[in-house]
Amino acid sequence: MAVIESAEQFVTHLHTWHKTIKTRDRAQSAKLREEAYAALHAGEFIDELWDRFLLLDARFDFLKGDIDLCEEKLQRLNPDELNDYQSFFYYSFLAIVKYSRKEYFTAINLLEKAELHMHAIEDEEEHAGLHYNKAMQFYYLDINALSSFHLEQAISIYAKNPQYELKVANCKSLQGLNQIDLREFDKAENNLLEALSIAEKLGQEDMVVACGFNIGLMYHKQQADEKGIPYLMQTVTYSEHPLYVQALFTLTRSLYILGKSDQAQAYYKTGMRVCEEKGNLEYRWQFAILWAKYVDRDTMDYVYDSAITYFKENGLFYLMRRYARDYSQLLWEAQQIEQFHYYHKLALSNDFQ
Repeated sequence: MAVIESAEQFVTHLHTWHKTIKTRDRAQSAKLREEAYAALHAGEFIDELWDRFLLLDARFDFLKGDIDLCEEKLQRLNPDELNDYQSFFYYSFLAIVKYSRKEYFTAINLLEKAELHMHAIEDEEEHAGLHYNKAMQFYYLDINALSSFHLEQAISIYAKNPQYELKVANCKSLQGLNQIDLREFDKAENNLLEALSIAEKLGQEDMVVACGFNIGLMYHKQQADEKGIPYLMQTVTYSEHPLYVQALFTLTRSLYILGKSDQAQAYYKTGMRVCEEKGNLEYRWQFAILWAKYVDRDTMDYVYDSAITYFKENGLFYLMRRYARDYSQLLWEAQQIEQFHYYHKLALSNDFQ
C-alpha cells in the first residue's frame, strides 16, 4: 500500500496511475485507483486534486470498456472551472469517447480545444499523443493530408526516445494507410514494412497482425492481390484479433478477384458465420455484395441497393460512397442510365459522418 499523505505524494501517485492506464494494465490500474481513492477520503486535499482524480477515474473506466460511465464522470466537471493542465486532459479524454463512437468531427473539435491548453503539459509524449489522435480522426474522415501532417509531428517527438519505438511503428502504419489512399504505394510499402519489422522485433503480436492486414490491403489497392494473399492468410489465423472480420473480408475479396472461387467460398462462409454470431451487419452486407458480384449476379440489384441503404441510414457514409461508386460503374456498363445517375450522385456525396 502506497503512503500518500501530502499533495506532492498524491500528484506523484496520479502520474503513476495515468502511466499504468496507458499501458493497459487493468489489474495494476485498479490497485492504484483504490489507493488514490482511499487517500482522498483519508486526508484533506484541495478541490483541484479531486478533479484530477475524477479525470483519471473516467479514463480508467474507458480502459475497462465502460464508455458511458467515462463520459458521465467527465460531464460532472465544468470545463470553465478547470485550469490549463486539467483542461488538456478533459478535452483529450472526451475526444476518445467521441472517437470510439465514430463521431470524428466532434473528436477533432475537442482535440483542437485540448491543443489550446497543451502549453501546460511538460510531457512531450502527451503532445505526440494528441497529434496521433488528431491524425486518426482525419484519416477516418478521408482527410489524408492533415492526417499525414499530424503523424509527422508525432513521429518527430516519439523518435527522440528509443522507448517509444512501438509508437513510431504505430505512426508509420497509419502513415502507410494515408499513403495507400493517396496512391503513393512505394512510400506506403516502405512505412508498412518498417512498422511490421519493428513490431516483430519487439514481439508485439497485435501490431504484427495489424501490419500484415494493412500490407494485404495495400497490395489489393495496387491490384496486386496475389502478393497480399500470404499476409492476409497469416492474419486470419488470429480469430480473436479485432481485425479478424476485416481480414476475412479482404482475403475473400482478393481470392474472388484472382478467380480462386473455391477458396474464396470457404472464407465467405466463415465470414458470414462470424458476422452473424457477432451481429456485425456492416461486414455482413459487404460479404453479401461479394457473393452477388462474383457468384449470384441475379441478386446484385437487391443486395447492392439494400447494402447501400443500410450504410446510408447508419451513418457509414464512406461505405455508402464506396459501394455506390462500385455499383454505378456496373450500372453504366449495363447501360441502366437512370439508376446509374442516382448511385453516381451518392458516390459523390459530401457526407463525412
